[in-house]
Formats: sequence, structure tokens, C-alpha cells
Amino acid sequence: MTLFNSGTQNVFNSVSIGSNKTMSSAQKTAEVQSPPGDTVSCLRFSPESMQTTFLAATSWDNRIRIWEVQANGSTIPKAEQMHQGPVFGACWSTDGSKLFSVSADKTAQMWDLGSNTFTQVGVHDAPVKTAHFITAPNYSCLMTGSWDKRLR
Repeated sequence: MTLFNSGTQNVFNSVSIGSNKTMSSAQKTAEVQSPPGDTVSCLRFSPESMQTTFLAATSWDNRIRIWEVQANGSTIPKAEQMHQGPVFGACWSTDGSKLFSVSADKTAQMWDLGSNTFTQVGVHDAPVKTAHFITAPNYSCLMTGSWDKRLR
């Protein structure tokens, strides 16, 4: 695993930076400012097409949060939204203008980051575990998977 795309990992759990320098996993630890208040359930970086790098995290405290990631690896808290239950998953739209989240409250929500609106875009009969934004040549859509054994 690499920290903010800073190198490559080998099988011995160290990160290679350049050709001759390595650092152990413990040496590259970074923490976000204003972290979630409960267990983190999902982490997603913004699409590479965006000029700025953002990190989204969902957690069991019912919130989805976004931080701006600086070039040095530090973070700046930017915004958060709240579900009515623990948030299990998230995914970005291809252009990064929207962030989708799914929750134990049985809903899928769309966070339009330009207008800062949070809108329900899907519902299941049980908690929703996963969300994926699908882009094909002639369409794009949000796919969700739930504990109700359905994909929508």
C-alpha cells in the first residue's frame, strides 16, 4: 500500500521511493485532521481527473466526510454529510462532482459537491453495503448492493 501515491510496495511491507531509499510502513503513517468519531468503513480517493486530490471516508458515526489532501500528505477537513444510520460505502462520479454513499438506513444518497445538496437516489429493503459508479460508452449509473440480496 502506498501513502497518497508516493511509492511502490514490495512483498516485505516496505515502500520504495526512488531507486535506493526505502521506508517502513510505520515511518509513513499519517492521520487526517478531524477524524471520524467511530469505526471507518470505507475510504475513497477522488478521481485522478480532478486537479485537487480529495479523500472521502464513511463511518459508523452515520457520517461521510471529505478532506483535501495536500502534496505533503497533510489533510484539510472540507465537508461532511449525515445519514440516519452507519455509512458503509461510497464512490465518486467519474468527474468527481458527486459522491454517492450507502448506509444501514437502507438508502443510497447523492452528494452534489457543487451545490452541497444531499439527495436520496435509491432505497433497499435492508442496509445497503456497497456502491459503484458505472460508466459505459453510452450511459452511466449508480449500482448498489444490499443485505436484502439485491443489486440495483
